[in-house]
Amino acid sequence: MLRFLKSKPSQLSDQQLLERYQRSEDLNELALLYERYVELVYGLCLKYLEHEAAAEDAAMEIYQELSVKLLHHEVKNFRSWLYVFARNHCLMKIRAQKKEPKLDFDPDVMHSLEELHPISENGEENPDVDYLKECMEGLTDEQKNCIQWFYYEERSYKEIADIENIPLGKVRSYIQNGRRNLKNCVEQKAMKNESKG
Repeated sequence: MLRFLKSKPSQLSDQQLLERYQRSEDLNELALLYERYVELVYGLCLKYLEHEAAAEDAAMEIYQELSVKLLHHEVKNFRSWLYVFARNHCLMKIRAQKKEPKLDFDPDVMHSLEELHPISENGEENPDVDYLKECMEGLTDEQKNCIQWFYYEERSYKEIADIENIPLGKVRSYIQNGRRNLKNCVEQKAMKNESKG
């Protein structure tokens, strides 16, 4: 298991450690913060990459990337942000190995699970996959996080409320509004693409 960070536990909050790192760029501050979640990151990487060595490598790569990314990103909830960041890192590694993960999205009702692949059955590129990725970037952070937890991580509303530390009603609202915004955005992009053709 990973044992690459050797630092004394800190009494500071995640946010305090993060702010200290962003001010000083001292990697010791980042090490203190990352050490709290290295087991979580490793477990997540192992889930996606399915090999211990690959998961350990990924956890180290994520740590190195954080040293740069965190200097340029405003992060309100480090644990949640790190989870999404680590998951995206693993998905990019999978894509690089030509194992494109399936994206679930039905433009009419996102609750149904329609598999979208980059290449459609007739051999042409499937634009809806790219539309969905682009439209996700247009959501608010709250909507994006809740959508990712619910649809990609298959977490319940209650679990999301606990992870994000927000009321259950807010989770429901963010998911419903985010889903509607995605549906509208994907439809608009598809219509524009058709009009160009």
